Amino acid sequence: MYTKRLYSKIVYEALPVVRKLYDQEAEAEFVVDKILEYREQGVALNQVAVLVRAFWHARYIEVELNRRNIPYIAVGGLKFNERKHVKDVISYLRIILNPYDAVAWHRVLKYLPGVGLVTAKRIIEKISAEERMNIDEFEKSRFAEGLKSLTGMIERARESKTTVSQKVEIIKEYYAPLLQAREYDYQVRLLDIGVLIDLASKFDSLEKFLTDFALDPPSRNFGTRIVPLIDEGEDPPLTVSTIHSAKGLEWYSVIIPHALDGLIPSVRALNNIEEIEEERRLFYVACSRAKQDLLITMPSYVVNYNAFLSYPSRFLVEIGREKFHYQ
Repeated sequence: MYTKRLYSKIVYEALPVVRKLYDQEAEAEFVVDKILEYREQGVALNQVAVLVRAFWHARYIEVELNRRNIPYIAVGGLKFNERKHVKDVISYLRIILNPYDAVAWHRVLKYLPGVGLVTAKRIIEKISAEERMNIDEFEKSRFAEGLKSLTGMIERARESKTTVSQKVEIIKEYYAPLLQAREYDYQVRLLDIGVLIDLASKFDSLEKFLTDFALDPPSRNFGTRIVPLIDEGEDPPLTVSTIHSAKGLEWYSVIIPHALDGLIPSVRALNNIEEIEEERRLFYVACSRAKQDLLITMPSYVVNYNAFLSYPSRFLVEIGREKFHYQ
């Protein structure tokens, strides 16, 4: 039998940091500021990871990364801007800004029963030829009712008195039944649209909203893009990943957002001791991915379906305060 003594050559006395922010947007801004701070200290973007229990926990962080043009890869889920329902809502907004956006029209017309590529092209050509959206030619077609509903929604949202967030709300009201008919997880997807409504409330101009959202505004955006905060050629991208997808990997710094009870651990596990212990193991996996710095953040509250979550994760509460810095 050999006596073994485990030790580390790394001399690093800093404790993990737990930070509570006002809301999800403040949390996102803080997290991205911290990522840029690491980079200023010489830590490459690909040595930093944001690990989440579920990918929707990173919604606001992704939007903030996009807003500042910081490159990242999404592991375990699609990027926020790449999700189908987000693209759909943005397409409706593009049409509201520019009714002659053929690409956006092609995307939204596919939801009308009886409209294929050929019919969609005919509708778009008709709209392009008119000074207003005149669809009288199609009033006897089997998709007439759907087309009338769509154009009515667009006309209502185009009114000058409606704010940008109100435009997104009008779209959501129209789009929600379409989403429910097609997607089993439509409620989660509607929460993403809720994020768009929150973000839109900060803008007075629809064109500015689309530009700042790191998407291509319809036809008039030449010269409006700001210089990227980070040149994508300079560094390999940051990682935003689910905890499940991060097993076996390590980064210099790991950031774990949304550490509220009901999110970490998931509210679905709270009635089963075995599932809670599995959530604890998952939280341990996330924390142990950090080589040097571990930052755990949370907003003061999250409204999720019918739940109002505001307490820190029980996994943090169970740890002695001398084991981490709480801010």
